[in-house]
Amino acid sequence: MSSTLTTLLRYKLWIDAATLQAISDIDAAQFAEKRHLALRLMNHIYVVDAIFKANLTGEQHGYTALNTPETPAVEELTHALSETTRWYLKHVATLNEADLAEVIRFRFVDGGAGEMQAEEMINHMLFHGTYHRGAVGWLLSECGVTPPKDVLTVFLRDHNA
Repeated sequence: MSSTLTTLLRYKLWIDAATLQAISDIDAAQFAEKRHLALRLMNHIYVVDAIFKANLTGEQHGYTALNTPETPAVEELTHALSETTRWYLKHVATLNEADLAEVIRFRFVDGGAGEMQAEEMINHMLFHGTYHRGAVGWLLSECGVTPPKDVLTVFLRDHNA
């Protein structure tokens, strides 16, 4: 089990929820397009998380694109992201160093062949979300909503009991 991955996944659980809460604070009448875009970005994070979960388990994910045609409601997306991250936390708890180093072959959504170590897949999922939450933070600011402090140091200080 990797304590670093566990910490980063707990951080993700916290910041995804905080980000979605901030999105729900956007004035939907005044900033409908930006609110929708913020939700689309968070849904894209969820889809990629789900795709790499399937890659890690050797299952088919069923996605043909990196987002879904429909945009889920904030509450639905909060639940879906949380459940997926909780799966990653449980999964990481079962892995040893050899498991993390295992090379897994998979297909990208565009059909191309890929291979990554299990730990690389988990790290990709973590850093991918960070990248897109940064864009969401920008959108939140443009809508007059203070984005959550999406930094590990704040999580470690305030939430890592």
